[in-house]
Amino acid sequence: MPAMRFDIYFSGKTVQGADLATVRRNLAGLFKTGEEEVTRLMTGDPVRIKSDVDEETAVRYRSAFLKAGALIDVRPAGEAGSPPAAPEKAPKTGTADGLSLLPANTGDLLDCAPKVAPAPIGDISRLTLAPTGSDLDESPPVAPPEIDTGELALAPAGSDIPAAPRRPRGKSWSPRETDLSLE
Repeated sequence: MPAMRFDIYFSGKTVQGADLATVRRNLAGLFKTGEEEVTRLMTGDPVRIKSDVDEETAVRYRSAFLKAGALIDVRPAGEAGSPPAAPEKAPKTGTADGLSLLPANTGDLLDCAPKVAPAPIGDISRLTLAPTGSDLDESPPVAPPEIDTGELALAPAGSDIPAAPRRPRGKSWSPRETDLSLE
């Protein structure tokens, strides 16, 4: 089965909270062009910026645009000869808690992923790695228990093993007092 191919469209959408001037500068550096040319791409109408690319390339483009503060649309290659129209605004269908749904097949999970800043860590300069094969537990080894096995013996090969007493069906089995000893 041939690998999927994709077309990449940019319509000027930016990451929520991104400064438009900074996004333009970043995209100008990405395209190696002036900010005026980038401004012409940010009209709101989808413009195909790359066509017939593999999935890995499409992911790299999405990542590069996200770092620049912009969002792109990645669509299967060759879909209906002309660029796809921008998704129509869905009527607000808010609920009591203020949530609403996007139209089908719009949005991207990468767009709504929260930005996570790494947590600061304390001074770890005193930590070292132990050499390969080192014991990490420095406690003294536990002495093995002394078990007397002198009274045990193996039956000769081919001998019968005595069967355990069978308990009758439906009745619980209890040992006879004569079978028990406290020695």
